[in-house]
Amino acid sequence: MLVVNQSFVSPDAAALKQQVKTVLITGSLTVLIALAVIFAVAKVRHFRGDGEAGARVWFYDQSANRLYPAPRDLIPPDGDNDARVRAMVIGFQGLGNNVSQLKIAYLEKYSPEFKALLERAQAAHAAKLPFRENVPSQNSAYFQDNTLVKRPGEASWHTAGTGEARQIMLEWREWRGPAGQPPIISVPSIQ
Repeated sequence: MLVVNQSFVSPDAAALKQQVKTVLITGSLTVLIALAVIFAVAKVRHFRGDGEAGARVWFYDQSANRLYPAPRDLIPPDGDNDARVRAMVIGFQGLGNNVSQLKIAYLEKYSPEFKALLERAQAAHAAKLPFRENVPSQNSAYFQDNTLVKRPGEASWHTAGTGEARQIMLEWREWRGPAGQPPIISVPSIQ
């Protein structure tokens, strides 16, 4: 006996329908997961770029005796003379980042030749062009011989690879704040 409006679906057709349904669900989930991953990667790249673009370091104008914030990628000395150089600035835990509470550990600049090399590399990077010259690593003899440091107020610069320069660059670690607080490296606040 056949009932009106009753349909008969073969077992093969039901299995095929279930397979299509599974493929559609799996495909949809795969596409959604892929989109989520792409979105996450884009966000990470965006945040990295923002962090680097706004990074600041301290520079010191020796002729005016004042600290000022500068972009992290500024190559010292700032300008055509040696008056404005990078400063390693130290604060003390719990005292904040108020300039009056900070102390300059040492000043740093690069030789004219090394500065020119770094500026060429920076310009190529900004233009998204390949840079074919070798940029020495921080551990290389060239880097050490062309990075100069001194204490504030001293007249003589010392190449970073010498014993005197190493002492200058490390002595701040023994400093203590007014209440014995340990030192911390200070970076300018972004306003």
